[in-house]
Amino acid sequence: MSLYEELVEFCEENVTLYGFADLKEYKDEIFSSKLKDYDYGISIGINIPDDIVDNLDYGRGRWTYQDAFIGVNNLLNEKSSDILNIITQKGYEAVCVDSSYILPGENFVGEISHKLVANLAGLGWIGKSALFINPYYGPRVRWATILTNAKFNVENNRIKSRCNSCRLCVDNCPANAFNDVEFDENIPRDSRYDAKACFGYFQKLESEGKPPKCGICVKVCPWGLINKDKRIKEDIFSL
Repeated sequence: MSLYEELVEFCEENVTLYGFADLKEYKDEIFSSKLKDYDYGISIGINIPDDIVDNLDYGRGRWTYQDAFIGVNNLLNEKSSDILNIITQKGYEAVCVDSSYILPGENFVGEISHKLVANLAGLGWIGKSALFINPYYGPRVRWATILTNAKFNVENNRIKSRCNSCRLCVDNCPANAFNDVEFDENIPRDSRYDAKACFGYFQKLESEGKPPKCGICVKVCPWGLINKDKRIKEDIFSL
């Protein structure tokens, strides 16, 4: 069994979504210098269960959402390590990029954009909310990335934004962090999304004794709603 086949088999059994991306032309989007030597990325995603997202702003729903958010991130990191081991056992180098680590400073970016890698892998698009939107699960998925020097015969198959005229995330954001602008890789993120406003709202929630997680944009996105009744695959993550 080839490395690619072994990785596909593992991902089919252990994550919700996965894909492979060629990063050679996107090194400027890697913000940690130690990662720039890797030419290929594997994007993996695990969905947050619908009942948790749907109830995140009712009663203790925020606490349950925060627990799920952290739990899915931890599970992604665990599965990333498993994938790394599969790759290194074949004699290649690889590194896991933590699902939730943010580089120090005020730019609020990770070592690499998990969303970019997932987009290159053809798994969806970056929405007006700066969330990554999969056509089937919407934004109800958390992501992680594994980088490697193993070569995969893959072509990037990017999906363009399908947000179109929808404004639900824009109109429902309690932090007013979105500008109703669709993603364009040639335009700075600040033109679409005010990360400081979002972070400031998290701080406000924490000062009120609430979990510093919002999720309203995740809940209201129609792409997360239209296929909800069709989802028969058992959730990989459960509290």
